[in-house]
Amino acid sequence: MADRNRLVIAQGTDASTLDPHAHSEVTTGNILLQIYEPLLRRNVDMELEPWLATEWKYVEDTCIEFRLRQGVRFHNGEPFNAESVKFSLERMADPNREPKFPPYGRFSSIDHVEIVDEYAVRVHTRRVDPNLPAALTGLSIIPPKYFAEIGEERFAREPVGTGPYRFVEWRRNEGIVEMRVNESYWRGVCDAEELVFVAVPEGEDRVRGLLEGRIDIAANFPPSERSRVEKAGIRVLGTPSVGVMYIGINTHHEILKNRKVRQAIAHGINVRELIDEELGGAGYLLNGPVYPQAFGVHSDIPPIAYDPEKAKQLLAEAGYPDGVELKLEVPDGRFTQDKQICLRIAAQLDKVGIRLHVDIQPWPPFIARFRQHLYDQMYYIGWGNSLFDPDDVYRNAFISPNPWNPTDYHHEEMAKLTLEASSTLDREHRKELYRQALLLFREDLPWIPLFQCHDMYGVNPKWNWQPRMDETIFVCDVKKANGSRG
Repeated sequence: MADRNRLVIAQGTDASTLDPHAHSEVTTGNILLQIYEPLLRRNVDMELEPWLATEWKYVEDTCIEFRLRQGVRFHNGEPFNAESVKFSLERMADPNREPKFPPYGRFSSIDHVEIVDEYAVRVHTRRVDPNLPAALTGLSIIPPKYFAEIGEERFAREPVGTGPYRFVEWRRNEGIVEMRVNESYWRGVCDAEELVFVAVPEGEDRVRGLLEGRIDIAANFPPSERSRVEKAGIRVLGTPSVGVMYIGINTHHEILKNRKVRQAIAHGINVRELIDEELGGAGYLLNGPVYPQAFGVHSDIPPIAYDPEKAKQLLAEAGYPDGVELKLEVPDGRFTQDKQICLRIAAQLDKVGIRLHVDIQPWPPFIARFRQHLYDQMYYIGWGNSLFDPDDVYRNAFISPNPWNPTDYHHEEMAKLTLEASSTLDREHRKELYRQALLLFREDLPWIPLFQCHDMYGVNPKWNWQPRMDETIFVCDVKKANGSRG
């Protein structure tokens, strides 16, 4: 059985890097959130709260001032101050690093950071950016002197932050990252003294680890196993998620550039069946690329209807009365029931004349193809929109060029609406712009929106923890069930 002061968290994949600025995956982020910290954080109710910054205010529409927490140090003893904030924000926002830093699009409005004094900075933006404070919850502050001493390559393997856990070892061949509690953490010492993140791609293996006591928290819990593990005394917890699952489409492909083919695919997929049969009902229909809890989502517009006869008609109108052959790339184990869902989609589409080859790949080559814009047809993936705003998706996924737009899709009118919405503070005007953008999205379908996730976790009863809607795991929120440190 696992030691009481050792917490083991299983996710579907390993970290892709330990550089907090050079990734865009929730799984990597959950590892690095224990080592690094942002200026602001969301609380359990998803409201913004101070973190390494103690307060913030708009000085002008294009300038935000942050007061910084004093007395905080990085794990190597280097002080946290205005210099480290300026270095971190300007490193992420440097347009010359855009291909290397996938989250760049969330911070592209930043022009420069002005140091007011040792514990205050002003962030100047190129335009009005209503989402910058929310975006900063995902930008970790790193130590500039340490970075300069060891260089970027070692920095991506040997992280040093201000967070509640200190890095110990990354065993990449085993998919294991080990950490130890930071006894000098500014918020106090967390309950788990030793922390291990382990990559376990198969849901069955994560369940077995829970039952055998080798795993304490298992993400992407397979819904079909809920009854079995609960009978063994293990809790299964869940929450609606900021993550949405979709099929991305290369609209430049010879067949898929035909909008009617894309519409046929959408009408040929029975999303309710996917949710009920593969996820045990743990998912929610979508009417577009953003979940309904976000700002500016118009719930009066219904989801795309499952209509196989209409799918066949659209295929015929597109010039394919005898059907088509297409390929869908899918990662193995990164998302709940990912390959099972895609195989069921293939069976559904076969009934309307779309013969779908499901190309199942390990996560590392799959995400590498995303980053290198190599998808030639279709891909199955999730989008975790932690901004609670359509801007995160529309500006990053549907305007080209952008590192998060792996098929270089571009729609000029949608881009115009999106850019206008991203540069005004008028909430009602923004809502109307996003309504228009949604209608264009529904007509053009560069994505097939599938469902909003309902994240599920298996949790050892020795620990108390409540899942968050933003998919993040803050280990300091995981408490010993008896309230002591053993």
